[in-house]
Amino acid sequence: MTPHPEGTTAPLIPVEPLSHLLAQATGTPTLPTGDSGHDPTEFAACALTADQQAAGKARRFTWATLSGWQLGPLVDNAALVVSELLTNALRYGLPTSAARTTTCPRPLWLGLLRRPDLVLCTVCDHSTQVPLLKTPDHLAQSGRGLHIVNCLSQSWGWTTPTVAGKAVWAALSIAEHDARSADPPRCPPC
Repeated sequence: MTPHPEGTTAPLIPVEPLSHLLAQATGTPTLPTGDSGHDPTEFAACALTADQQAAGKARRFTWATLSGWQLGPLVDNAALVVSELLTNALRYGLPTSAARTTTCPRPLWLGLLRRPDLVLCTVCDHSTQVPLLKTPDHLAQSGRGLHIVNCLSQSWGWTTPTVAGKAVWAALSIAEHDARSADPPRCPPC
């Protein structure tokens, strides 16, 4: 189920643009179905308002979704990656006036796509500005988010920006985490 942010008029799931962006991020033109009607792909999406609660909502959605997919060992890294991608979308992906008022009439989107070997975490925003991996100042309190994403993910990148915006994605390997404990996290993140 996809939550609909209160007070927005956006559709529940932007099926065409979001599926197109996720397919572009994974490098497959369509999301295939397996033999005998078995679908190797699972997908969940969440619309998020551009406010101070967005990162917490995104982490809880990620925790619940990956736990439901029996991917407990991957939850902590995925929640951190999603939090960093969303923080960048809030900081750099909003129109200037929306960034100042911390409200935006069009929601941001978080998409989680499970494939047999990976989970793709994607945040869609409305900006054409692409992410830039910067060398952080050692004394700065910010500027390390994409470095965290780079360290925790198998690969990351962004789709080609269009007038509708872009999707910034990170692929987390399921195989790397299968070797770890299969116990789910004890409690959902804040």
